[in-house]
Amino acid sequence: MRGLAVAGVVALTLAGCAGSGQTEITVASLPSAFLAAMYVAERDGTFEREGLSVNIVELQSGADGVAAAVSGSAQIADIGFDDLVTLAEEGEDGLVMVHNLVRRVTLALVMDPDDAKERGVTRESPLEERYAALRGLRLGVTSPGAASDRYLRYYLREAGLDPEKDAEIIAIGDGSSLLAALETDQIDAYQLSPPTPYVAEAEGFGTILIDGAAGDVPALSDFAYTGFAANREWASANPDTVRAFTRALNTAMAKVKGDPATTAEQIAERMSEDDVSILRRTLEALLPALSTDGCFDMAAIRTTLTTMHDVGITPASGDAAEGALWTNEYNGC
Repeated sequence: MRGLAVAGVVALTLAGCAGSGQTEITVASLPSAFLAAMYVAERDGTFEREGLSVNIVELQSGADGVAAAVSGSAQIADIGFDDLVTLAEEGEDGLVMVHNLVRRVTLALVMDPDDAKERGVTRESPLEERYAALRGLRLGVTSPGAASDRYLRYYLREAGLDPEKDAEIIAIGDGSSLLAALETDQIDAYQLSPPTPYVAEAEGFGTILIDGAAGDVPALSDFAYTGFAANREWASANPDTVRAFTRALNTAMAKVKGDPATTAEQIAERMSEDDVSILRRTLEALLPALSTDGCFDMAAIRTTLTTMHDVGITPASGDAAEGALWTNEYNGC
């Protein structure tokens, strides 16, 4: 895998000029409202003013972003620290986090209302009861090993259940596919960062049982969940480009926090969501979780890595030292 990464870096470094003095970069991501700053920076010309031409490649699963960045088909991808720890255990150290995105796990668990009623659970039920309500259900995930999969398995284990025996975990695809699968009774529940879980609830075929953005899971509330990771060798060779990317994100994030209503309208196309009120709700829910400066805190990362290992999300605790999985070198912190 490392050989592919190096080959990709060489190709991308050589092909990185977009014309008009702009540097072209490719960012791989699963569409999500917590990427609002990137969408705003794309729409309002912030990237362009930083000398960048950013090509956003939308994926079916966050796990695909790992492969894209490691192989070099994208220079940057939004991924989780769980992905980096797993890669490190496999001997792959070709990625490094360069910009923090969210400070807690933002996944929202949505369930068919009839199943929730039959099990007697609501969002007000004790968390352990909500976990236990997953027994015997068909649970949708984007792809095996993605965050939507790993954290569902964590919920099942917390309820004393065996993810391989006590539920049926089904790989469905992206948020739109999961939403459609719930509506058409192909699955009974799924979790993903909003807005699609909120859409299911608003349209009456889903009920939110766990809202990660609101801090419903205490163990995952002060948590370095997701960030932008760069191909390490490309970043080392192009530090000014990485810094320009992070500056643009911070500029756009100030706009997101200052005017979430306008932001909701601006990101609607990227979210494939016509109901702007749902996107407003989504941004309001996410704002407390969003990083405003992209900076990483070593203590928070150490806690995150320990927690992920303790609850069985990652095979090892990982190295919390700067430079191993993350760096503030490019974000001005």
